[in-house]
Amino acid sequence: MSRLPLTNFGYKMSCGQLGINCEGHTMAVEQLGFSKICESGYYLASAGLDKLVVLRHGDTGDWVGTLTGHEAGVWSVTLNDEATMMASGSADRTARIWCAITGDELVKFTLPEAVTCVDLNEKSTCMVAGCLGVDPVINLFDLNGADWKPLLSLKGHSRGVRDAIFCRNDFSLLTSSYDRTVRMWDCVSGLETHSIVLPHHAKSLELHADNDIVTIAYGNSIIFVDTNNFEILSQRRMDFKVTGATLHPKKESFVCITGDGRLNKYDYVTDALLDSFYAHKGEPICCVRYSPDGEVYASSSCSGEMMLWQQTVGKKYGLWDCAMDPCSSEDADDEEEDSIS
Repeated sequence: MSRLPLTNFGYKMSCGQLGINCEGHTMAVEQLGFSKICESGYYLASAGLDKLVVLRHGDTGDWVGTLTGHEAGVWSVTLNDEATMMASGSADRTARIWCAITGDELVKFTLPEAVTCVDLNEKSTCMVAGCLGVDPVINLFDLNGADWKPLLSLKGHSRGVRDAIFCRNDFSLLTSSYDRTVRMWDCVSGLETHSIVLPHHAKSLELHADNDIVTIAYGNSIIFVDTNNFEILSQRRMDFKVTGATLHPKKESFVCITGDGRLNKYDYVTDALLDSFYAHKGEPICCVRYSPDGEVYASSSCSGEMMLWQQTVGKKYGLWDCAMDPCSSEDADDEEEDSIS
């Protein structure tokens, strides 16, 4: 693994947020993935169009290692619960399995089209990979197999696959596509069991920590879907384009990405706006994810910038070792000038 600069504090937002800047990528960071809390803490993986996969400590952003080997931009990354294994998918038409401890590449799967999404099951024994193409395929692989051939190849989407995640205790897969559908598949039979047709294609698909709720962002909406019966629990309609969303592990709040480069945080129960700020100086934001303890949410931009933000501003946590000063009048004036009418 090659060495990266240490994490440093970024810039103070007029709302009081002091983001931690995580250096290491030079191009768009398409996806972020946290591990669960394990013995040594928890970790954050990132996938960049600069062909890199980077692993960090999730609470501080401190660099752990950089994985190299992909020959084109990396679009997807996932980290297993124990932070011992990673999977990545790339435009080089490969999905790769890595040892997150040594950085070694363990397995390389060659697929017919660019790999847009990967996920590992809870036991890290299987991987799902979704591709682009006019006849896109979702492949399920047994990581303990001898020939690395797919256990299942699922077809049904009419356009490229954007997301694929395990759900329902790994008995099912949930996928989204540019064909504007979200579909559920049985992992044993390979049959499609449920589907939703959306007015716009899903921009993000995230399984909640309780394994029962999936957060889906599309168009001007966010929906929360019960994975057990595939029913929509609630829909939040916004007055702006939503390009991603993440739900707090204790369902205290949810954060969404706005089309104009802001992060908006809302109370999950009341929908009250709790926070709103330009996370990357107005640049387009690619992804946002909550940490497993809910103390931090991470965001990434199209320029390669990654930032960590506090759930509770001023709380002593990680590198945030002192309470933040209240907003200065100068900050307040800047916020007023930058507000959108």
